[in-house]
Amino acid sequence: MKKKKSNIKGYIMVFASTMFFYIMTLFVKMITKDGRIPSTEVTFFRFLIGFIIVNLSLMKTGYNIKMVNKKAVLARGFFTALAILFFFMVIEYSTTTKANIYNLTYPIFVTIFGPLLLADERWTLKNMIGVTVAFIGVFLISGLALGVVSWVDALGLLQGFIAAAGIIALRKARVTDNSSTILFYLMSIGVIMSGIPFGYQFKVPTYREGFLLVGMGVFSYLGQYTLTNGFKYVKAVEGSLISSSRIFVAAICGILFLGEPFSITVLGGGSLIFIGIVLVSLKENSKKI
Repeated sequence: MKKKKSNIKGYIMVFASTMFFYIMTLFVKMITKDGRIPSTEVTFFRFLIGFIIVNLSLMKTGYNIKMVNKKAVLARGFFTALAILFFFMVIEYSTTTKANIYNLTYPIFVTIFGPLLLADERWTLKNMIGVTVAFIGVFLISGLALGVVSWVDALGLLQGFIAAAGIIALRKARVTDNSSTILFYLMSIGVIMSGIPFGYQFKVPTYREGFLLVGMGVFSYLGQYTLTNGFKYVKAVEGSLISSSRIFVAAICGILFLGEPFSITVLGGGSLIFIGIVLVSLKENSKKI
């Protein structure tokens, strides 16, 4: 009974993270839609708020942030910060539906490249089928099926690839370094990467924009917190399945709240990517190839 309650708690927390992350993208879209506040500035505030939260946490637990595997920790910070910057740019110039779908392609790239860099990763027949199914989905939503691919679609797909590099670096870093160290350097690198090159674009936020920026940062933190804690109580496959439901949450909420156009092609492509993610998550009992 206790285990069942723990599982239910995990399901609720992982699904809550899905909703929090979508609300974050909704806030980003609301901030950037009139073109006054660029996505680069939103990215800066995303990391600045995260940096403040991490430092408040470290004040309570102590600043134990000495890097052991410097390459992995710094690579995690660089690739993840770059992926988030590109993610926010796709939200600004495209729909939240497409942005979230591209954002969730990272497990596919981890499946492809993980075995080349991680000792505990293997290619299996089942996850290679998943990769194929997912890329058919990408083929549909990117416009390749119609022979037209915009720079935003290319950036979205690149963002998924870069996010995967960040995940691979994270797996290496977690072997030797604690979460506080990894988060501290991620937020620090993110502030620098989004602040120094793009500072000339920054506009002073209005009260409304300031409220949305703070809300974006808070929901981003809540999404990360509930996702991390939720995975303590559910299996990886179950967690991946629930997390990937953000594809459908984004599609439904985008239509209802943002007036984004309904597209069978995008929905079908997103569904195939969802199925692909489920297949690449089913590794435990797969036959190795």
